[in-house]
Amino acid sequence: MRIIENQLTSGWGNNFHSLATRISTVSVEEAREALSFANHERGLLPVGLHRSYGDSALNSGGALIDVVGLDQISIDPESALAIVGGGVTIAHLEKAALVHSLFPPVVPGTGYVTMGGAVAADIHGKSHHKTGSFSSCVKRIRILLANGEIADYTPADSEFWTTVGGLGLTGIILEIEIALRRVNSGSVDVSEQRVDNFGQMLELLGTSDRDYEHTVAWIDLSGDYRGRGVVSLANYGSHKEKVNSNHSSKLSLPRVGGKNLIKPITVKAFNEIWFRKPLKKGAVPLTKYMHPLDGINKWNRIYGDKGFLQYQFVVDVGREEIFEHLFAGLRSLKASSFLGVLKKFGVASQAPMSFPRPGWTLTLDYSITVPGLEKFLREFDQELIAAGGRVYLIKDSRLDSQLVPIMYPGFIPWREERRAMDRHHLWQSDQARRLQLC
Repeated sequence: MRIIENQLTSGWGNNFHSLATRISTVSVEEAREALSFANHERGLLPVGLHRSYGDSALNSGGALIDVVGLDQISIDPESALAIVGGGVTIAHLEKAALVHSLFPPVVPGTGYVTMGGAVAADIHGKSHHKTGSFSSCVKRIRILLANGEIADYTPADSEFWTTVGGLGLTGIILEIEIALRRVNSGSVDVSEQRVDNFGQMLELLGTSDRDYEHTVAWIDLSGDYRGRGVVSLANYGSHKEKVNSNHSSKLSLPRVGGKNLIKPITVKAFNEIWFRKPLKKGAVPLTKYMHPLDGINKWNRIYGDKGFLQYQFVVDVGREEIFEHLFAGLRSLKASSFLGVLKKFGVASQAPMSFPRPGWTLTLDYSITVPGLEKFLREFDQELIAAGGRVYLIKDSRLDSQLVPIMYPGFIPWREERRAMDRHHLWQSDQARRLQLC
């Protein structure tokens, strides 16, 4: 067990920083021993690779238990079941599974998410309309509780669903059992199409869910904000062939004097190039398609030292007018985003704090230095609530705590069950205190 006191840590957005004691563990025994380091006022928080954007994985004045060392993987090719440690990454599991012509049914936009983080955020991917969120393929989770006991939970247990989407506030996820899916190759068959406006994008995404397992759209959020973009549709490769799926890259974005490179002129130029680039048709390596940004290490540096926020929300089909209001407001702020992603969700999971639910979800990245952005987002939060929508908490860094019970109707019962699992008030985070989750 390795202990570093007063380590400065930030989320992926680099917009929050905190000092905490970091305890790195490589075994269940060390994880249990780490419980004794709890500061009773600031508690403990299990963490992985800090790919959450805001303060979900920060615990100022407390302790962080790093579980990346819990990285064992066991795969049964016959049953297509995998038993993996809580520190195993999506990318690590993908690589091990592809050897057996298997693949995780649900993967997010980055491979640098641990299994514990995947459960705690109930992550989703381009396949949500077909597969649901990550919890849909999890058969069992093993958790180290605050009292030092180890418990196994399945979807038949309420504690399972309290932990899913529970932001790491129920215990340390030591191990999960996950059902993999069979694939014929290490590729996907991709079809990309350009659309000239937002209406065309909605129509194409809405009619593609039946025929394609993976659907997503990049939207140009610069210039006139008319919603032009590229819709990407894909199915798993239909032929037994080997495609080089090594998507690792030594390209790393340098730290350019801590400056923010996201300006209206640079974003407009980037988006023009991205819109005009050749469209993909045919076989693309699985990992390259699933995790496009993983080809550039530390891409978050593009926003400079002050960082950025990611805002992701979901709203019902039939409430599309909210997007026009959003685009008009961002256009008036001259706020440009080089990452705008639209997706249509399928059915929700049973977890009360899981984000995905039927409707449209839009993801935006913005520098926190945009004048007037916070005021505008506060106003938009109210409009979102009026439309029955909600934001993704694992990406949040600025939501008002009073809005959480409205956005998540199961919040109050969830909080009571979480407290029953943590009677010693051990598991805490900066976000949990900010949003009164613990």
